[in-house]
Amino acid sequence: MPTPRVARVAVDVPLAHLDRLFDYEIPDALVEDAVVGARVKVPFSGQIRDGWLLELAESSEVANLARLRKVVSPEPLATPRVAGLIRAVADHYAGSWSDVARLAIPPRHAATEKAPQREWPEPKPLDAASVLPAYPEGSSLLEALAEGRSPKVLWQAAAVHGGPGDLIGGVIEAVDATLRSGRSAVVILPTARDLTAALARFRAVFGHGAVGSLASENGRSARYRAYLAASRGEARIILGTRSAVFAPVPDLGLIVIVDDGNDQHEELRAPHPHARSVAILRASREDAGLLIAGHGRSTDAQALVERGWLRELALSPGDARRVSTPVRAVVEQDRQRDPTAARLRIPSVAFRFLRDHLARGPVLVHVPMVGYSGSLSCARCGNQARCSRCAGPMRERTKGAPECALCGHRPARWSCAHCHTSQLRTPLPGAARTAEELARAFPGVLAVNSSADRIRDEVPDESAIVVATPGAEPEAAGGYAGVLILDAEVALGRADLRAAEEAVRRWSNAAALARNPHDGGSVLIVGPSAHPAVQAMVRADLAGFAARELADRADAGLAPAVKLARIVGEGDAVRDFLDNDDWEGIEILGPTEVGSDRWAALLRTPVDRAKDLTRRVKSAAAIRSARKERGLLSITVDPESLEDR
Repeated sequence: MPTPRVARVAVDVPLAHLDRLFDYEIPDALVEDAVVGARVKVPFSGQIRDGWLLELAESSEVANLARLRKVVSPEPLATPRVAGLIRAVADHYAGSWSDVARLAIPPRHAATEKAPQREWPEPKPLDAASVLPAYPEGSSLLEALAEGRSPKVLWQAAAVHGGPGDLIGGVIEAVDATLRSGRSAVVILPTARDLTAALARFRAVFGHGAVGSLASENGRSARYRAYLAASRGEARIILGTRSAVFAPVPDLGLIVIVDDGNDQHEELRAPHPHARSVAILRASREDAGLLIAGHGRSTDAQALVERGWLRELALSPGDARRVSTPVRAVVEQDRQRDPTAARLRIPSVAFRFLRDHLARGPVLVHVPMVGYSGSLSCARCGNQARCSRCAGPMRERTKGAPECALCGHRPARWSCAHCHTSQLRTPLPGAARTAEELARAFPGVLAVNSSADRIRDEVPDESAIVVATPGAEPEAAGGYAGVLILDAEVALGRADLRAAEEAVRRWSNAAALARNPHDGGSVLIVGPSAHPAVQAMVRADLAGFAARELADRADAGLAPAVKLARIVGEGDAVRDFLDNDDWEGIEILGPTEVGSDRWAALLRTPVDRAKDLTRRVKSAAAIRSARKERGLLSITVDPESLEDR
């Protein structure tokens, strides 16, 4: 059989019209190292470029081929399986292969690659499962995974500390069942903080050396070492953040996405793939199981349930109310009945909730923002306080001393331009301010602020007020005696189409830190008690809420009920892009000005025509690239939000 002498290379260039393979002649000196999946260097357009050797051939239709310049590493990382997934993700998001490859395969670390790899021991089996069997068909899920089948499941864990609410415990059970079938598992966490906590539990169960961690926060060498272990078939359990969804473990049996509604699962770099979508594509291509696990549920996951692609694993609302921490809601109208509560900006009911639960242990106070406040407003007319010099928003950096957030001006006496009063108010206290005020209201009680750069991992199991922002909640060993959620109307009033969905997700995660009802745990939400999102928490009916949100999105023509592509950039660039296709059968909304010389257009089509939309978006991008059209432009397919992040 003739030796292949042609290398087909994906060259690392960002231009959309060059998103294809290029043929190169393999010199005699490189034949042995030029294997499929190797990193190479090739001449391209007068420069030496990086690339990946994806195919070998005996001949080429191109005459006078340029020669492969160098094999950087013969390590076969971009195997056909990996390259195929990268191609599928690039096509799904109308991006290029090289853009996705940079996200999927970590940068090379030569010393790590050449060093002897440590041995990866076989994971220790779990003694028994107790979390998932508490759910209808939970045992059936574990049996299916252990038998080598590939179920696709949405698991909504109960919002309670421990027991059926042990989210990571249930994930460990699913991974253990997968390992029993001789297959591997990949678990994706939204943040490095979540990853650290999950790693400790996984390693305690399966053995410290049996679990790999794949995240940029680990450092270049450690990240590359874990990726090599997966690629070489040595590691069977990989935990990581969003890019770890590409981890090339051997014989993949299960992919787990934890808290899929968290925006940290969406990549900020082009083409902005979401870990959930990559997991869906990969599970379909490799016939692997998929578990989307969380205390809440996203509308995207709900859409897959309603289409029959995901099976639902959840308690009924009635059963959920029996095992979950009970949730009550109170409006803010009665705060004036108690002077102390009024000074704290909370109703007297919430003040009593704090006092009563502090007698039994730590209480979590959940607030939607960090610091002291977002901005100041006039105490009389309510208009936002503006700087007299530059018209920037005024903020309170230190108590009683307003300053401009833009120019830093600190007026001796501020005056409202509308009603000329000098009185200011803070419409929303942040975590730091709330912690200070609660510490003064409850002298002698430990007050902890966990937010921004002061995030705590855990708090002692004793009387304490723990003020935290979403995602920064510390763990309490025995669970919180109570969880008080403040300023619910602020979370629901965010200028985001997913505001209500995101609020429920955050509240569910906070509620899951509270003790079970038998131990006296409870949750109190301060906000509009009649709002559907608040009622969903009170009734423990998050499935019904997600279904309602999805129906509203279908009526409004928003994702995931439809396929969307968002084009944002300079005005001329957006218009030129739209001129590169006739867009027949595709609805165009805009372009609309969204900032200083920033314009946005939405392309919309039914879900059953999704592939046609992405194909045409990619074609229009290739035409723009080939014509060298000017102006900055970004393309986002399936945007999680219509706001700039």
